[in-house]
Amino acid sequence: MIANRCVTGILSLLFAFVASSEVAALTAKEIIEKSDEAVRGDTQVGIFEITIKTRRWTRTMKMKSYQIREGKKSFSEIYAPKKDAGNRFLLIGKNMWHYVPKLQQTIKISPSMMLQSWMGSDFTNDDIVKESSIVEDYTHTIAGKESVDGHSCYKIQLTPRPDAAVVWGKIIYYAREDDYLPVREEFYNQHNVLKKVMTCGNFKMMHDRVIPTRYKMKTVKKKNRYTIMNISNIKFNVNIPPGIFTLQHLKRR
Repeated sequence: MIANRCVTGILSLLFAFVASSEVAALTAKEIIEKSDEAVRGDTQVGIFEITIKTRRWTRTMKMKSYQIREGKKSFSEIYAPKKDAGNRFLLIGKNMWHYVPKLQQTIKISPSMMLQSWMGSDFTNDDIVKESSIVEDYTHTIAGKESVDGHSCYKIQLTPRPDAAVVWGKIIYYAREDDYLPVREEFYNQHNVLKKVMTCGNFKMMHDRVIPTRYKMKTVKKKNRYTIMNISNIKFNVNIPPGIFTLQHLKRR
């Protein structure tokens, strides 16, 4: 009996050592890959509520979004309030279009416009359609560990690859140690000046996983202004009709 207990104890310690070694062996890129996969999946369909807050006014929009990781395809449509309803956004690869219902016209978004404000918010066009990739467009370095909002986090520095069409000089990314979920992202320009900060919170079960359901983007130099994106509902790894990601669907009346 004592021998069996000893063997069991030794095996437990061995398994614990192996598990801790595997965690310790994770590279910065692997942490980012796990974080990206945790909040995205291969496909996703979600309902989002986006609130823009300034010193003088507050505005809330509701949007439905479809995304496919392979081929970088995204389609989003605003359905509330009435004055913004019908605005649609389509991404296929590196090409993006915006259908403006008031003009009944489709506008091609150039690469230089991807970092411009989306619908007057603190998020960019790229933030909404996810054209750039934190996995593919950056190199990754572990910069240590820090406690952020009560979460023990990996601190990862993302540096853009020379051929990547991104504007940020670097991104500091904080991911929880236990499940790699993002907690905070800091965006710096080419001169190493902090320009934007995004905090992620309200972690809860959505469909088949726990994810942050509240994202707050703050532009550093704009006082009393920020944008909050709440996920009302989302499903991952579901079939999406290919017709969603077409210009015909974008322009429909």
